[in-house]
Amino acid sequence: MFARTLKGIRAALWPLALHFWYKYVLVAVGSVLVLLLLYGINEVIKKTTINFPASVCLMLLMFGGLSLSSWLFGEDKTNIVLRYIDIPFGFALRWMNIYFTPPFVTLVLSDKVSVAEAFTIAAVFVVGYLIGFGIIAYFTWGLQILLGTYKTDMAQDEETQSQESDQDSNQIDKIKEQIEDKEGLNNEDDPHRVPHGVQTEEIEWEDKVKSFLLQWVDFMVYGILFWVGVVVYYTTGYEMPVQLSTAVLLFRVCMLQPLRWRRFLHPILISFSVSLLVFYILSVIKGQNFFSCIRHYKTGRTYLHLFDANQYTAWPGAGDFFISLMDISIVSLSLAMYNYRKDLKRYFVSIAPPIVLCSFMSFFIYPPVCYHLGISASRSLGFTGRSVTMALGMPLVIALDGSTQLMAVTTIISGILGVLCGDFMLFKMFRVRKHDFVTRGVTFGVNCGAVSTAYLIDIDPRAGAMSSLAFTLFGTLMIVFSAIDPLVRVVQRLVGW
Repeated sequence: MFARTLKGIRAALWPLALHFWYKYVLVAVGSVLVLLLLYGINEVIKKTTINFPASVCLMLLMFGGLSLSSWLFGEDKTNIVLRYIDIPFGFALRWMNIYFTPPFVTLVLSDKVSVAEAFTIAAVFVVGYLIGFGIIAYFTWGLQILLGTYKTDMAQDEETQSQESDQDSNQIDKIKEQIEDKEGLNNEDDPHRVPHGVQTEEIEWEDKVKSFLLQWVDFMVYGILFWVGVVVYYTTGYEMPVQLSTAVLLFRVCMLQPLRWRRFLHPILISFSVSLLVFYILSVIKGQNFFSCIRHYKTGRTYLHLFDANQYTAWPGAGDFFISLMDISIVSLSLAMYNYRKDLKRYFVSIAPPIVLCSFMSFFIYPPVCYHLGISASRSLGFTGRSVTMALGMPLVIALDGSTQLMAVTTIISGILGVLCGDFMLFKMFRVRKHDFVTRGVTFGVNCGAVSTAYLIDIDPRAGAMSSLAFTLFGTLMIVFSAIDPLVRVVQRLVGW
């Protein structure tokens, strides 16, 4: 047995070396290069009077550049470029969800909410959710009828679908991979995953050892980082290494649960809750105030302010590290938009008007309604990002000086509710026909974001494609609105600022 184990370890050495080279060298170098580019773009933007996130700017530039390259040189040559830029961007998409945890961790530092305001927030969320579903569904449905693109019966739709299935099959596979990556739902790192086309046949002992090492080596690395972080924390008081390794380890553990469970026990919700417990235990043992420990989790010293030691005196925390990487994931959405560019062109007239309508409602109706119902100004502005996927909702709400904590919570809940009861609302309450994939996709995309889009991809790939396009364009348009200072001032005045 021992000899066979050694043989398996020797067989795993080269794959392990490649694993470390890719994840800990190429991805790291690629991510640093993207951050340097974003830093340069941000410095240029600061020289202007425009308030626009560098991450969204680079996302749009990359989408335009890839589309232009495909038009000029063809997809084959463009795919060569994609293979290289996918190194940092693919990783960022795959683990995007963990970058959303900082607002949840720092939720304990938020101002206290009265019971009355808490119930008001819940009521506005529920009523707004239902109204948003209904308005977008009926508007998209009616728009298709008006334009003559609506399929009146299932047979007609099935005929069209069969004609398009061959040319769309490859794109659907790309869509599924991209959306699963965004939500961290890709089973690539699942130790129980069996590759497609491989029987469950008996595996050689050496292969079992190699597979085990490759699947758990990242846990070993972050486990070592955790104990090193514990020593650093108790000797110097710097929390970042131990907090970062704790967050990553717990999120990876949550990703081990079966896919169907993750829709209900979302890794963000579970991992951040347990992380807070670990941070509390560590702070008690050290004798540190727990709230001080959490304040150091996100100091604001991200890559954009790393060299601004005069304004940001504290060292970066784990939350600052995640927020910096989240900007890379925002840029990586350009790959998804590039993959869906044909659908975007084909269904643009059915997608664009509902997105513009939802953007107007979110930007100009949600905040004043919330404010006049007794919700604070900051939280009222935070509601603008209620249905914007978190990667784009963060810079949106920050630009408005709104509550990112409220935005984060409502966004995740919107996505989970879309999975649990979105179809019931759409098909039973609002009587949308199940074969209407455009209405289904657009409604889910602008109301539920990327979480529900991953769900749609499994059961209705065409609706999933529409949903992905919808939430990406919706979030981008909201970011554009937030970059226009006169519009920002109008919205802020609507909530008494």
